[in-house]
Amino acid sequence: MHTAPLETWNLTKGYRFEQPQLSPPSETARNSDELFVVLAFSGGGTRAAALSYGALAQLREVKLHWDPQTRMPVDCNEADSNAAAARACRDKARSLLDEVDVISSVSGGSFTAAYYALNREQIFDEKGSFHRNFLYYPVQRDLLGHAVYYPQNWTRLRSRVEIAANDYMRNIFGTTTFAALQPKGRPYLILNSTDASAGARFEFTQEQFDLVCADLSAFPIARGVAASSAFPGLLNAMTIDSFNARKCGYRGPGYRCDATTRQCPADVLDNDWVEMAMHDANVSHRRYTAARETLAYRDPAREHLHLLDGGLADNIGLRSVLQSLNSFDRPLADIDGRTVRGGWSLLDKLDAKEVKTILVITVNARTNKKKSWDEKQAGPGTFSVINASSGVPMGNFSTETLDLLREFAQEAELNTPGQPTFYAVEVAFENLADADERTFLSGMGTNFELDPFEVHCLIDRGAKLLREATTVEGGQKSFEDVVRDELHGSITPYSPYPKACTPESGKANIGTRGHFIDVGGDFQVTRGVGPDVDDAKGGGLLVRIAKPNGFGATIGYGTQSFRVNGAPGNPAERLGTLGLRTISAGVFYARRPGRFELSVGFSGGYGFGTFKLTDDARDTFGRNGVFDVRPEATNAWVIKPNASLWHNLTSRIALNLSGAYVTARPRVQISGGLPARTVDASAVQLSTGIGIKIF
Repeated sequence: MHTAPLETWNLTKGYRFEQPQLSPPSETARNSDELFVVLAFSGGGTRAAALSYGALAQLREVKLHWDPQTRMPVDCNEADSNAAAARACRDKARSLLDEVDVISSVSGGSFTAAYYALNREQIFDEKGSFHRNFLYYPVQRDLLGHAVYYPQNWTRLRSRVEIAANDYMRNIFGTTTFAALQPKGRPYLILNSTDASAGARFEFTQEQFDLVCADLSAFPIARGVAASSAFPGLLNAMTIDSFNARKCGYRGPGYRCDATTRQCPADVLDNDWVEMAMHDANVSHRRYTAARETLAYRDPAREHLHLLDGGLADNIGLRSVLQSLNSFDRPLADIDGRTVRGGWSLLDKLDAKEVKTILVITVNARTNKKKSWDEKQAGPGTFSVINASSGVPMGNFSTETLDLLREFAQEAELNTPGQPTFYAVEVAFENLADADERTFLSGMGTNFELDPFEVHCLIDRGAKLLREATTVEGGQKSFEDVVRDELHGSITPYSPYPKACTPESGKANIGTRGHFIDVGGDFQVTRGVGPDVDDAKGGGLLVRIAKPNGFGATIGYGTQSFRVNGAPGNPAERLGTLGLRTISAGVFYARRPGRFELSVGFSGGYGFGTFKLTDDARDTFGRNGVFDVRPEATNAWVIKPNASLWHNLTSRIALNLSGAYVTARPRVQISGGLPARTVDASAVQLSTGIGIKIF
């Protein structure tokens, strides 16, 4: 899918934070700047999405009363000594969720962020598409299924991220574009991805798209989410087009600088932060780096950008927030005698006295699985190293980002008399008091399919962790203290699944996990049903691309042998052994009750034939004067209807029992001995083996 070009650069158009629909125009607006709430959702597959959902659900249960005169929340108990007036005050309460101004997200957290920004209260409908088609749905199965079972996608396997984006369109977001977000007002959504070439964070905001003269309004939200969660290896990069070569009248930051040489004119403009930063590399290297990245996007030679998982540049979605807290840098333009601003800068709002309280909530679903590598002399395997090479730096980067957030309030001298108040809290598994729960939740996979029990636990504990979170500044207050004492609100605990969430409870409640690719080896016993063959044994290898309930595909390799009768002078005695090395493929239908899975199917293949005479038969030919005996067998098509019963011993290993009827008709010939004849190699085949679920 191609990116739409931006016809004319205009800071008053497009999905921007400063647009009227996103900036409160009056005292009766749903949202105001006095209380500025920012959410940052981390990556981590369905685990991150469910944890973020729990935090959203708890924010919904935090009630505030907004006074239109002061435009600040007030305590209803103090509003009037009259009980009826106090009740009326509480009846007008609005949730803290209504006060969320910005949601910045990466990877798995982007599903929750984007769905809420687009559909608001519908996200809490337990029968709605977010629950039905994402939180409790095997998304991973769908992605694999569309890659394997749909021939039109076979030529697009190098564009797996587009297959994923199409899946998200069908099931979650529809074909809705970013244009649909503008009339909805706040929260302002920032989906973060990573520029594969520059390694820089790439935002799905119009200011970012301005740099490549592209129109975000026409870009599907599903594609933005797919780019934000395009983890290398599982998915490839999302490609967006740059139109700098055709130009769009861009007059934003750095437009007078040379994108190739990265040099700026000496007469630095006061309102162009890029030109100033390019002259002040020794003053602020971080700002200089941001300016260089901006100029890199303006390069007309870069006709396409390739975007990967946002977690590679910022795994908790906080870098955008930090930039806003620490910088005045933003696009500016003079339009009709007035200064128009682009982007968003909380520091700018603090300086203008527009903000009185800032609340930053980070939902961090980082993993903390215990590694056993150091207990062995041999180091981690290849796949473990690949996983660690991305996970360890991303985790360390997340820690550094949180440290910078902690330092911000001190340097800005907030939470002091006469200054705005600043509170930052983190929702993270490590803050759980119960060690068993920490182990269970932080050890979950970062894939896009979890058991319903795991999703239940993540939602419930996400809400609990928010209630019990402690601020990093402002006197180390709890979140509940901030709600009660600073925002004069009340909080109702959101706890839909209060059961224990430990490894032991997981074993008791988590059913057999869905599996999609199985590799198994089996031992086969063949009983001939025709007059030409007798019983035999053999081994086999089977690969299944399966759905737990539904149609699947198989690819198999088997070595089948048949005892062929018809010795010279004694037709009932064994003449030799017919071997068929068979490559087969087929389809099956499976149903899974509990730990068992029953499947019936049909496969066909091609067997490569061999024939070996018995010693007795060869001796008989010799006694009859025939010494140049060359046994041969032709290849043959093999048909194999079958039925299997799988018993899932663990989440990874299953025991297989299966039965099949094998039919093949190769021709057997003994040069110089007997005339060629067709062998009816029909047999009933029973097999047992072990299957390993590799995905």
